[in-house]
Amino acid sequence: MIFRPISRLAYTIMAGLILFSIFFAIAANNIVPVTYLTDQSSVMTANDLKPAACSAIIVTTIVYCPVAGGNCDGTDNNELIIGSPANDNIQAGKGDDCILGGGGNDNIRGEQDIDVCIGGPGTDSFHPSCETETQ
Repeated sequence: MIFRPISRLAYTIMAGLILFSIFFAIAANNIVPVTYLTDQSSVMTANDLKPAACSAIIVTTIVYCPVAGGNCDGTDNNELIIGSPANDNIQAGKGDDCILGGGGNDNIRGEQDIDVCIGGPGTDSFHPSCETETQ
């Protein structure tokens, strides 16, 4: 007689374990769709990359000076001109320009319109055509 309640209890526990296992097996098979919520992108423009000192200028183009240094000439657009780590001779073109000297000893020259000239860690020389000069 004592075996009957124990066997019923064992069968009930076994049935509960089977149902519990089936529930988790079905849940593990569910597929959660990809939402790409964290994959957000935005377009960076030249205007987004300029330093705060150039906030009055709306730049449309980026000009990178050659890595080896030397002459670096701007165009007639409103530009962000970025110097190299070497010594540069940077000359902006017409238009409003934001000129960033690189790590070397740079000669920085603006042209017509508004030119903000910012030197780098080297010893830089600025032409009077730079309306704003920062070493």
